Amino acid sequence: MLVGIGHKFNDFIQAVHRVQRFGQPQPVEIDIVYSEADRAIRRDLEAKWAQHEEMAARMSEIIRKYGLNADAMAEVLTRSIGLERLEASGQGWRMVNNDCVVEAKTMATASVDLIVTSIPFANHYEYTPSYNDFGHTEDNARFFAQADHLTPELLRILKPGRLACIHVKDRVLFGSVTGEGVPTIDPFHAECIFHYRRHGLQFMGMMHVNTDVVRENNQTYRLGYTEMRKDGTKMGVGCPEYVLLFRKQQTNRGKGYADVPVVKDEAEYSLARWQIDAHAFWRSSGDRLLSPDEMAALPDATRGRVFTAETLRRIYDFEYHVRVGEALEVSGKMPTTYMALALGATDAGTWHDVQRMRTLNTAQASAGREKHMCTLQFDIVDRLITRFSMSGERVFDPFAGIGTVPLRAMKLNREGWGAELSHDYWRDACGYLRAEEERLATPTLFDVIDQVLEAAE
Repeated sequence: MLVGIGHKFNDFIQAVHRVQRFGQPQPVEIDIVYSEADRAIRRDLEAKWAQHEEMAARMSEIIRKYGLNADAMAEVLTRSIGLERLEASGQGWRMVNNDCVVEAKTMATASVDLIVTSIPFANHYEYTPSYNDFGHTEDNARFFAQADHLTPELLRILKPGRLACIHVKDRVLFGSVTGEGVPTIDPFHAECIFHYRRHGLQFMGMMHVNTDVVRENNQTYRLGYTEMRKDGTKMGVGCPEYVLLFRKQQTNRGKGYADVPVVKDEAEYSLARWQIDAHAFWRSSGDRLLSPDEMAALPDATRGRVFTAETLRRIYDFEYHVRVGEALEVSGKMPTTYMALALGATDAGTWHDVQRMRTLNTAQASAGREKHMCTLQFDIVDRLITRFSMSGERVFDPFAGIGTVPLRAMKLNREGWGAELSHDYWRDACGYLRAEEERLATPTLFDVIDQVLEAAE
C-alpha cells in the first residue's frame, strides 16, 4: 500500500518494481491512498505510466528485431517523424523544407503549370533519417502505398492539360539478396506507369536516357567481361533511365488542347527544333560537325545519310542539329512528311548522350558539400521545361533535392518551386537559387549602355 502520490513517476514506478522484484512469486496488487485534491496528480501519473508502457513495448520490439546491437538500435531511436516547415523565397523561386505530401496538400488547386521531378527509386536510396522519407520503405508495394498519398495531390495542383515529367530508373536485384543466385532487374519504371495511370494521369510516352555501362559495372559488378566469358547466360544489359510523361485531362474533352495551351512562337521554336524534340531520344553537346551551311549545301539524296553517319561518328551537339535543320527550313528543303535529319543511335529509341556531369553535384563537390545521390542532368531538365511550359509559368519539383529543377526554371525565365525533406539539401538549394536571383538582377554592360542611351533620348 502506497500512501500519497506525487508527480514524480520514476519514484512511483520504482516502488512498484521493488515489490515485484524481491522474491515475489504471486501477482502484486498495489493500493494507493490519496485525497480528492490529488485527482489531477493521479491523471498526470496515469498519463506518464501509459507513456512508460509504450516506450517499454517499443524497446522490447527493437531488441526482438535487432538484438542488442547498439548501432541498429541507435538508428531506430534517432529516426524522426515530421519536421518544422521552413520556407525561403525570392524573385522567381520558392523552396520549402517539408514533407512533399504535407506541402502539396497546402498548395492551391491548378496552381502549377509543369511538374518535373526525379522520384525516389523505392528503397534504392534513403536520403534522410526520417519516417517521412519515401526511401524508408521495405518494398515497391509499400513505396507506392506511400505515393498514393502524394500523387492525387500532384494531380490536383497541376493545371488541366499540363504535364508531369517523372524521371525514374529500374533497379538491380542482387542474387545474393533475392536468393536466385543471379542479378535480375526490377522493372520499376513499368510499375510507375501503372501507378500514375491508376490515379487518373494520361500516359503520353517516355524518353530513354542511356547510362554508362562501364560506370554501372564499377558499382554493381554484374556485367564484368571476365564473368561473361565464363557464362554469358548470367549477363543482362545496362540499366537506362527514363523520363515518363503524364498529362492531366483537359477540361474540354471535345478538344485535345490544355485549358491554357503551351503556345510556341514560330520565330523562337522552329519546325526543325520540334522534329528533334518530338523524337524518342535526345543527345547533347559535342565536337564540331559540319557547319549548318556545309550540311545544307549537300545534295538531298546524300544529306540524310551523311548527317546520320556524322552523329554516330562524332560527339553530338543539340544546338548544331537545330541549326542544320533551320538552315534547311530557310532554303525550303525541310520536309513535313518525314524526318530529314534522323539521329544515329547505337541503341534505337534511346536518349544516349546526355551530359551526365552537368549537374549541381559538380558545384556541391567543389564546395565540399554533400552530393545528391540521384541529381538530374541539366540537359534533361532544360528540354522538358522548354518544351512543356512557357515563359513566366510555374515549374514544381516535389523532390527538389539540391534545387536543380527550380534553378533551371529560373534560368529559362520560369518560376521555380520546390519541396525537399532533407534540411541540408534544402539549405544548399536555397544558396544556388539566391545566387541565380542575384545574377539575374545584376545588370550587364550592355544593359547599362541601353539605359544611358534611353536617358539621352
